[in-house]
Amino acid sequence: MTPLPLPSDPPPPLFQGLLVEPEEARSILRPQKDERYGFGFALSPYRGCSHGCRYCYVREYPNALHRPEDWGNWVTPKLNAPELLWSQRHRLHGERVFMASATDPYQPLERQYRLSRRCLEVLLLCPTTEVIVHTRSPMVLQDLDLLRAFGDRLTVGLSIPTDDDTVRQTVEPHAPAIPSRWAAVERLAAAGIGVTVAVTPLMAVHDAQAFARRAKASGASGAWVGGLRLLKQDPFYKVLADHGWLKVLDPVYAEGIRQAFREAFPVRRRVRERQAKPAPLPPPPIRQPGLFDRVG
Repeated sequence: MTPLPLPSDPPPPLFQGLLVEPEEARSILRPQKDERYGFGFALSPYRGCSHGCRYCYVREYPNALHRPEDWGNWVTPKLNAPELLWSQRHRLHGERVFMASATDPYQPLERQYRLSRRCLEVLLLCPTTEVIVHTRSPMVLQDLDLLRAFGDRLTVGLSIPTDDDTVRQTVEPHAPAIPSRWAAVERLAAAGIGVTVAVTPLMAVHDAQAFARRAKASGASGAWVGGLRLLKQDPFYKVLADHGWLKVLDPVYAEGIRQAFREAFPVRRRVRERQAKPAPLPPPPIRQPGLFDRVG
């Protein structure tokens, strides 16, 4: 695989104030087992994420260069991610790849580095590999042509953890607005791409039933609700307490949201087809005597 030219200029004004630290990664595929998806590998073209969601569990990952409170202020593009992936493609036969578990593959820097698209171009050449793209950004639409080329072996999950954009402004202040995410779901579905709404991690919801109906009307093929995972002595707990949102940690509250989505997206149960009994053979036809048959 011939390496494509990489950006050499400093980040454009859109990214000023963000510490960008490109690196040559040593690995790109992380074996992973997920209870829901069961995917074989996680693929993250970047370390860090400029969306900087205040609840993100990735803040606790060991990192000698950055403190958890610096989350969202730095990003490390893995410049050789597509080439590494190409060299490891033999591991992907019959496997499933989740992009991405520790970053958003369509955070703003993707406009400049295009690492996620280049990784997808490699995965497109792996015909037995299924792909799940998980993002909270409508920027995924810039690769609509490439996503469609995968056919039914690719799905996109759009993270929409709340139906209230004022909640999003508090917990995900640098992430795209909720209405823009709904528009992305609709365009993906209209393009024939399988898309699910990921209500994860669950944040405060204004109207669970209306939220679930909105997801169904968007054209999504499914939806799921995931819980919030707090770090030890997590400062985000105070954010929830100050806004009266501690209910999102209550399993009963989460189950109520899940039930609303179950009603909107009922599980299709496979009905076993009854094995049809073989039809009885027709009786042998009554043979009439021929001209030269002896009768009697």
